[in-house]
Amino acid sequence: MEILKFIVLLIVGGLLNFIGKAKFKSVHNLAWAYILIAALISTSSWLFYCVNINNSSVTHFLLTQISWLQVLGRLLLGYLLVYIFLALTSSETDEAGLKKVITLTLWGITILTGFSFIVESFWKDENFCRMCHIFNTSGYPVWFLYVVMIAEGLGGLGVLLHFKLKTGPIAAAGLMLILIGALYTHNHNNDPLSASYTAIAEFITLALLQVTYYFEQLANPRPMHLPLAGDSLPSE
Repeated sequence: MEILKFIVLLIVGGLLNFIGKAKFKSVHNLAWAYILIAALISTSSWLFYCVNINNSSVTHFLLTQISWLQVLGRLLLGYLLVYIFLALTSSETDEAGLKKVITLTLWGITILTGFSFIVESFWKDENFCRMCHIFNTSGYPVWFLYVVMIAEGLGGLGVLLHFKLKTGPIAAAGLMLILIGALYTHNHNNDPLSASYTAIAEFITLALLQVTYYFEQLANPRPMHLPLAGDSLPSE
C-alpha cells in the first residue's frame, strides 16, 4: 500500500503539468521548495533515528512531520521531473532556466538520498546488536554487516559529493545493488512485503536520481552552480 501511494503521488505530481503551463519563476520556486522539504526530512530523520529522544510527543511530531513532508516532496518531485522532460523535448524552452531547474531538482534528490543512507548507516551502528541478530538469522556473517554499513555511508557521501566529483551515478548504482540484496534477503527469509517497503521506496528514489543525472547530462548544466534566491531569472 505504501509503495502504491508513493507511485501515485509521483504520477499525480507529474500530471499537474498538464493542467496549465506554469511560468518559469513558479517552477523555480517549486524547485527551491523541494530542496527545503528534502532538508527538513533529512533533519527530522536524523533527529528521530540517531538522537536518543525520550519525549513521546517530540517523536510523534517528528514522525508526523516526516510523513506529510514526504507526501509534498513526492508530489513536487513528480511535477519537476515531468516538467524537465517536457522542457527537454520542447524547441521553445529557455535553456538557461531549464538548467537551473534541473540543478535545483538534483540538489533536492541528492540531499534526500545522500543523507538517508548516511542516517541508515548510523542507525545500524546505534542498533548493532539487533542488526547482528538479523544478519545471523539471515545467514550472513557479522563482518558483512560492517561491509554494508561502510558501503551505505560511502554511497551516501558519494551522492552528496556529485556536484564536486561527479560520483553520483556510480554511488547511486552501488546503493541500488545493496537494496537489491536487501530485497533478496527479505524474500529469502519469507518476510512480509511490508518489510520491504522502505527498500523499494529507496530503490525507486535512486532510480529517479539516475534519471535526473541523465537529464543533467542532456542539459549539461554547470557543476556546483546552485542558483541563489537573488539570481536574475530569465524572462517569462
